[in-house]
Amino acid sequence: MIRSKSAALAAALFLFVWMAACSATREEGPPRIELNTAGPNATVDVVGLPPADLRALAGERSNDEWAAILRVSVAKDQPPMMGSWSIVDSRLRFTPMFPLDAGRQYEVAFTSPNGGAIVSTLGLAGRDATPTTVVSQVYPTADVVPENQLRLYVHFSAPMGLKGGLPYIHLLDDRGEEVKDPFLPLDTEFWNDDRTRYTVFFDPGRQKRGIAPIAAMGRSLTAGRTYTLVVDREWLDGNGRELKAPFRRSFRVGPADLEPLDPGSWKLQPPAAGSRDPLVVTFPEALDHGLLLRAMGVAAGGAAVAGDVAVGERELQWSFTPRDAWKPGGYDIVAFAMLEDLAGNRIGRPFEVDQFDRSDRAAEPEKTLIPFLVR
Repeated sequence: MIRSKSAALAAALFLFVWMAACSATREEGPPRIELNTAGPNATVDVVGLPPADLRALAGERSNDEWAAILRVSVAKDQPPMMGSWSIVDSRLRFTPMFPLDAGRQYEVAFTSPNGGAIVSTLGLAGRDATPTTVVSQVYPTADVVPENQLRLYVHFSAPMGLKGGLPYIHLLDDRGEEVKDPFLPLDTEFWNDDRTRYTVFFDPGRQKRGIAPIAAMGRSLTAGRTYTLVVDREWLDGNGRELKAPFRRSFRVGPADLEPLDPGSWKLQPPAAGSRDPLVVTFPEALDHGLLLRAMGVAAGGAAVAGDVAVGERELQWSFTPRDAWKPGGYDIVAFAMLEDLAGNRIGRPFEVDQFDRSDRAAEPEKTLIPFLVR
């Protein structure tokens, strides 16, 4: 008798645990559609499905077949969104190929294998629409630039969106009229990795002598005149918000720079041995800001010296602060061949080279070494 009661109690306990487990795997209430934001990207889930529906949904299906069962779209008359379907924890889940947009409502329709249907509209809450991103700097920062300048670097205080920038960048002359097509349109946008720096190229066909566009249209910039660079606030940042304010900066244009870089004209300020004082190099003219950050370094005995680089005001200075204290002895400033001034002139090679009398027939040196001593 004792054994019989014990067996009955064990069976009852097993049944209770089994029923609790079953109820835990099934959402309470009738089937419904929910937006699941627990993961890194939101998903659309159908919850509360009965076991019979879950069994009927098991198995492989094409995307078209799945979309006929669980359809997510930006509007009823629009095609279903692309993504993947799965059954997770007794839920039918749709994972969009691209993240859902904050503030947008989506149409969702679920058709049960047993014929029932559920329709719902859902979406993520909208982001704060208050603009916060600004143009933090535009390089070059000089008040006067050469007539044959090649690049501009537009820096932002936060990552920008995917849309290119040329429609939002304008160049006005000293009469307030917009210069026609001053910049080079490209199929590829030139951003840094975190999309906080955008590179704008003046059309080289209008900057280099002896090319047809200059004869037809003239240079984008004319010596002796003043121009204003304008960046529209409608350029959207990475959160889909406009810039906090438009950006404007005026500058004057001087004569074209036709001379190659000459390291012999650079002034070096060597640091003291045993210190971590920066090595400072001063240039007679502004160099390209973006290239200064990656085209110069320091070596000792042919090995690179670890440290940090900084570019000074108006891009007239470059400094190098070593990770470890300077040891006495000989060092080299390493200037790689890609280093340029504002007009594209390189060490020993001007940008303006006659195509029939080229001065760069020999292979361009990979780098130039400028020696200095630390005492």
